[in-house]
Amino acid sequence: MVWTPGPIFQDACDFGEKCTTCPSPTVMFIAILSVMFGNSRDKKSSRKIPEELDFIVVGAGSAGCVVANRLTENKNWKVLLLEAGGEELRINEIPSTNYILQGSSVDWNYRTVPDENSCRADNGCTMPRGKGMGGTSSLNGMLYVRGSPLDFDEWAKLGNKGWSFKEVLPYFKKSENNLDDNIVKANPHYHSKGGYQSVETLAYNETNARIITKAWQELGYDYIDVNADKQIGVMNLQTTTFNGQRHSTNVAFIRPIRNKRQNLFIETEAFVTKIKINPKTKRAVGVEYTNKEGKRKTVIARKEVIISAGAVDSPKLLMLSGIGPEEELKKNKINVLKNLSVGRNLQDHVSIDGLNIKLKKTSQKKSLKKRIEDIQQYLKNQTGPLSALGPLVSTAFVKTSFETVKNIPDIEYNFVPFNDTIIALPNSYDTINVHPILLIPNSRGTITLNASDPIQAAPVIRQNFFSKSPDRQRLLEGIRILLQLFKTKAFQDNEMTLNERPWPLCKQFPFNSDDYWSCIMTYYTNTDYHPVGTCKMGPKSDREAVVDPELRVYGIKSLRVVDASIMPIIIRGNTNAATIMIAEKASDMIKNDWKLKIF
Repeated sequence: MVWTPGPIFQDACDFGEKCTTCPSPTVMFIAILSVMFGNSRDKKSSRKIPEELDFIVVGAGSAGCVVANRLTENKNWKVLLLEAGGEELRINEIPSTNYILQGSSVDWNYRTVPDENSCRADNGCTMPRGKGMGGTSSLNGMLYVRGSPLDFDEWAKLGNKGWSFKEVLPYFKKSENNLDDNIVKANPHYHSKGGYQSVETLAYNETNARIITKAWQELGYDYIDVNADKQIGVMNLQTTTFNGQRHSTNVAFIRPIRNKRQNLFIETEAFVTKIKINPKTKRAVGVEYTNKEGKRKTVIARKEVIISAGAVDSPKLLMLSGIGPEEELKKNKINVLKNLSVGRNLQDHVSIDGLNIKLKKTSQKKSLKKRIEDIQQYLKNQTGPLSALGPLVSTAFVKTSFETVKNIPDIEYNFVPFNDTIIALPNSYDTINVHPILLIPNSRGTITLNASDPIQAAPVIRQNFFSKSPDRQRLLEGIRILLQLFKTKAFQDNEMTLNERPWPLCKQFPFNSDDYWSCIMTYYTNTDYHPVGTCKMGPKSDREAVVDPELRVYGIKSLRVVDASIMPIIIRGNTNAATIMIAEKASDMIKNDWKLKIF
């Protein structure tokens, strides 16, 4: 597998030809990166995959890699990990490249359906999902945020026994290898060392991130550890990195054991099309998939099939296998094995484009020669701007008047480097695109099968953003809070100003009016790419529940879902850390179930 950038970064000119329109330095730089880092350091195992194993894990993403690691700790269990994408590439390991991995060959390149209230400018919104070992943890922003303790307590109140914050905190700590001694010493109750997943504060001292943090502090927001006892404030966030390199769940949980544990079997470029279920016993017995040669294969699971394909593909696979809403399955001529609310309850952290900070004194725009020097520095010791995320590390969590719980945030702010009207790498940008993010949306969406080709085509994703109140009003207040930054001494001294040029589809409204921002929400919708909830966890009394609190699919034996799709309510923060926690907890549940049974 070789990395190719997405169309937004491709240029009409051949790099070797003379042409009227020459490639921009950004395009040239990305071309250089693709040549230097477009291959993988991992090699496919030569071990032959048995026709029968104990467990089959579908999806080697944030959850699947963790489950495969933990289950193979039992040497008597044979575990197969199937991944539709290829091996993780070296370009994935560079922290700064998260901005260019989206839309490329390591992304599923999903788009949502536009609707009356959102995603109307470009015929839908993008929804990047990682395709390859590590899944979305191999192309995300790497921000390590667990969410508020209240989030998990709410899960427990809904009838999900065992999922309160007190009960899940040990699983957050189990995976964590926090490399910052000061943070661990300051909050030992919340942090730990020694886990597989490395977490650190990036060493590179980013100018604009420092200014943004200082500006929030001017406005009265404390500098906090967002993963400790306070969630309102500002922090240069920790990331899932190790000494300046991305630490995806593939790198963290699979690479250390891949060649050591003979009971772990991995097949990449394996596209699973169906869960094999015995129609009489309603028991999952294996999976069918197509391998890289296009051959259909079947493998059998003696104990369990575990679906960890993510909030988009887990519901798709369940529905293809006869588990889902009866009307949806019948419409696609699929035999109904179990009528469940699969694909419902879709939630995401909605945001907008259109809030841009113009940089003058602190512009980071560079020549191509200077950018190549950054590559040389990174190759030498994994330092410099390519080892970082630019202004994105400075993240604030605030509370609007709509949040009724004291000291709990409902808005998060991300600051994304921008250049040449496109997302930029952190080593060359002259604009910052600010994303005010709604953390607790009331709106719910759906995922359904694509009637034109249910198996091969991308599922139909309807986010339904801003379909429920007070989502639009809450985000509008978040925008107003953000605009206070431009009055701070930190911004004014550094000549950081708001770009007041209206965006084309909303120029009929006065810039900065409520109508203008409402229009921006409708047309220039964005998200933090955190889809969850489509295989909802809940007690048997919950009609929307797909899995029970042990993550077992209702009505089907030996089948679990373990990923972000089980979240009943989205958390107040980036979802990767919580997904790893879910996998850690699920692994213990599986172990506890099977150690009591004799075969």
